[in-house]
Amino acid sequence: MKILFFYPPDDGNSLFKNNNSFLFAPPLGILYLSKILEDQGHTVEVIDLRSENIRKKHLKFHVLTSDIIGISIPSFSINNSIELCSMIREIDANIPIIVGGPHCSLYPKELLQKIDADICVIGEGEKPIKKIVESIEKKVRPDLPGIYYKISADEISGKRGFNLVEDLDTLPYPARHLVKKYDYGYLFGYKFFKGKCTAIITSRGCPYKCRFCSRNIPGMKNYRTRSAKDVFEELCEIYNKGYKSVIIVDDNFLANKKRSNKILNLLIKEKMSLDIFVQGARVDSANKEIYQKMKNAGVKAIAFGIESGSQSILNFYNKHTTLNQINYAVNLSKQSGFFTIGNFIIGAPVENEQNIVQTINFARSLPLDFALFSILEYTAGSQLWSEAVSEGKIDKEEYRVISDSFRGLGNFSLKELEKWQKKAYIRFYLNHNYLKNQLQSMLKKRDFSIIKGGFKLFLKLN
Repeated sequence: MKILFFYPPDDGNSLFKNNNSFLFAPPLGILYLSKILEDQGHTVEVIDLRSENIRKKHLKFHVLTSDIIGISIPSFSINNSIELCSMIREIDANIPIIVGGPHCSLYPKELLQKIDADICVIGEGEKPIKKIVESIEKKVRPDLPGIYYKISADEISGKRGFNLVEDLDTLPYPARHLVKKYDYGYLFGYKFFKGKCTAIITSRGCPYKCRFCSRNIPGMKNYRTRSAKDVFEELCEIYNKGYKSVIIVDDNFLANKKRSNKILNLLIKEKMSLDIFVQGARVDSANKEIYQKMKNAGVKAIAFGIESGSQSILNFYNKHTTLNQINYAVNLSKQSGFFTIGNFIIGAPVENEQNIVQTINFARSLPLDFALFSILEYTAGSQLWSEAVSEGKIDKEEYRVISDSFRGLGNFSLKELEKWQKKAYIRFYLNHNYLKNQLQSMLKKRDFSIIKGGFKLFLKLN
C-alpha cells in the first residue's frame, strides 16, 4: 500500500503558501513511522506543508495516488489540520485518514468529533502503526489499546491506553530520505548552520516538572534514553549520507551526563566533521568539562530555557534553577564559542511589571546571540492548565489559552503583554553592547544572515 503523511504548518500560517523562514527541524515522528512501514514493504511519501507552496491540483494527485493518509497534529496546527482533512475528503470521501501527534494524546475523542478523520492514535505511534495499516488492508477496525476510531459523527469508539516505546534502541532510524528535498535549520529566516541539516532525538520525555510544560500528563512525561552506542551509530549514518549539521531536539540532552559524556567521547574519537546544535539544555547541567567535550565533539550552538530574570518567577515555575546558574551557563557557553540562544516567558499569573523588567534587564546582561520572548500560554497537560481548569477559569476543551487578566489568568491583558513582548525585543536587540558584539562577530564570520532573521522577527511582531 502507499501511505501519504502530512505535517501541517502552524495555524498562524497559510496551509499552502509557506517557505523556509520557520522550517527548523524535520518531523521525526512521521519519519520513524515511515521507516517502519517501508520495512514492511509499503511505499511512503511525506509532504512537509511548512515548506510547500502546493496547489490544490497537486494535492489531488497526491491523495488519489495514495491508499492511506496520515497527519501529525501538534496543538498549534489543529485548525490547519481540520482544513486539510476537509480538503482531502472533497478529493476522496473514502480514503482512510489516521491522525496522531501531541494533540491526539490530549483530546482523542474530541478531536475525532471535530476532524474528518477515521483513526486517532494516543501516544507514540511506532508500536501500533503496523497493525493499524494491516487492519485497514483487511477492512476491519483496529482493536488496540490507545486507538480510537470514528463509527459516525456522533459515535467514537476505542480502548484507553497510551502507546509508549520503552526501549528506544529497538526503533529503526528515521527515513530521512523522504524529506531530502527540504532545507531545514531556519528560524525567523536565519539558518544556524551551513549545508544540509537534519535532526536527531536521543531521548524522549523529561525528568523535570516545570509548571507550564504540557508534558506532565501520564505517558508524555516518561523519560527514556537511547544508548550512547545507538545514538552514535545514527550520527554516523547521518554524516555518511552527506549531512553537514544536526539538531539534537531532546528536551534536555544533558539530563543524563554519564550517557551524554559517552556520546561526546565517541564523536571526539571518530573526529566526525558534523556541526551540532543542542536545542534543549538546562543551565544546571553546565560545567567546564562537559562544555569542552561538546566543543571538541562539534557542538556549535546551544539553546537554554531560561524563562525569567526573576528568582521568584523561576520558583513559581518549578524550574529548580537560579539566576547565578543561568549567568554561569550562558557565559560558559559563550566562552566555549557556542552560538547561544535564550528562551524567555512573559506573563506568569503572579508576575508584575517589576518582574518583567527584571527579565528584560537580565536578558540584556547575558551574552546571548539570540533571544526569544514568548507570552505564557496555559497549555493542556500542564500543571498551570490543570489548576485553571479546576478553578473554572479554563474549560477542559480549551487547550491553549493566553495568560490574560480578563479571565483571571494573569495580571496583564493580551494587549499589555504584547506591548511588553515588543519592548523586550527592542531593548534586547537594540542594546549598544549587543549590536557591537554581533557586528564584530558577523564581520569575523562574514555572515550577515542574522540581521535578516532579526528583521523578519520585528516584522512578525508588528
